[in-house]
Amino acid sequence: MTMHIKATHHVAIRTRNFAALEAFYTQTLGLPVTKRWDENTIIFINIGSTTIELIGREASPAPGAPQGGIDHIALHVDNVDSAYAELLAAGVKIKSGPAMFRDVRICFFYDPDGNILELVQEMGNQ
Repeated sequence: MTMHIKATHHVAIRTRNFAALEAFYTQTLGLPVTKRWDENTIIFINIGSTTIELIGREASPAPGAPQGGIDHIALHVDNVDSAYAELLAAGVKIKSGPAMFRDVRICFFYDPDGNILELVQEMGNQ
């Protein structure tokens, strides 16, 4: 593979206690929110070398999705589409192909144990 993973982009935590976790990370620990999408109940919290994506889920998640806790690990890449092609060529099980979400291009896939990984391309940094 020639895919170049630049860094961890974020670690996502799914919670039914969004307000409590937001208060813990931002008030108790004093970590700054770097991005918020209130209509999606998602915030990104800077924890130094990476970020936490806090995902509020009051309703039941989709079948097979985590009920709470770590949801996925996101890896920062230069080009999601070419990395996706490499994953396909390597026979990696794909959860969802490349797509835009807000200001990033993303793709989800599984490791051999079924853990979810995400590729993220910041579209403003091309």
